[in-house]
Amino acid sequence: MRPLALLCALLVPGVLGAQSILRVDTLLASNQLAPAVSLADQALAATPRDYEVLWRVSRVRLLQGDAQPEKSKAQDRLYREALALAERAIKANSTAPDGYLRRAAANGKVALFAGVLDAADYVIQTKEDTEKVIAMRGVPPLTLASAHYILGRAHLKLSETPRPLRMPLGLGFGNAADALTHLRRATELRAGFVMFQLEYARALVANERVADARAVLQQLPSLADQEPGDEGRKREGAELLRTLR
Repeated sequence: MRPLALLCALLVPGVLGAQSILRVDTLLASNQLAPAVSLADQALAATPRDYEVLWRVSRVRLLQGDAQPEKSKAQDRLYREALALAERAIKANSTAPDGYLRRAAANGKVALFAGVLDAADYVIQTKEDTEKVIAMRGVPPLTLASAHYILGRAHLKLSETPRPLRMPLGLGFGNAADALTHLRRATELRAGFVMFQLEYARALVANERVADARAVLQQLPSLADQEPGDEGRKREGAELLRTLR
């Protein structure tokens, strides 16, 4: 940055926040979570009401939570921070998709942490938010892919519990067929993305399409890492592949 531009950025916090937050996407794509957290925090401090900052920091908090020990207090706190930031993003811009997408993702994580049947309201909100994003016009393909992924994963997780046990909680909608439809669409919109491919393979198994699942899982090791946690997902895929007969 040139000296004059840097001076302007320092005098106008919004400029610094906007410039910082755009770099977060690049850092996360290269699995650099720690510097992404630092930049996200700086941008949030500089522009605490900026929509683009809020939804991206929500994403960062979710990834921070994923990196914590499972079921730890730190993980729960970060997931709930992600949810609060998504709520603020929606208030900042209620017509754009990313706030709803990040709220859906955070609600899904909170529900998984608490246990889906003990967090029905969070699951229902996840469904409503993802369906809202899918119904919007002009949603970027990667955002739309994530909405289909989150909704498909919710269906898949719910399908693990018998429907009669879920229905009194308002969760009777979950089923493996819809999970497969949404997860397949996610992989079409964002081909070669490890996270989506792994969950799509799980949906194929749930729908008794083992040969297709095996083919998807065999491709995982050759895919580029594009998200923190992709190395672990590849290990999960390899383990799942070993269980398939």
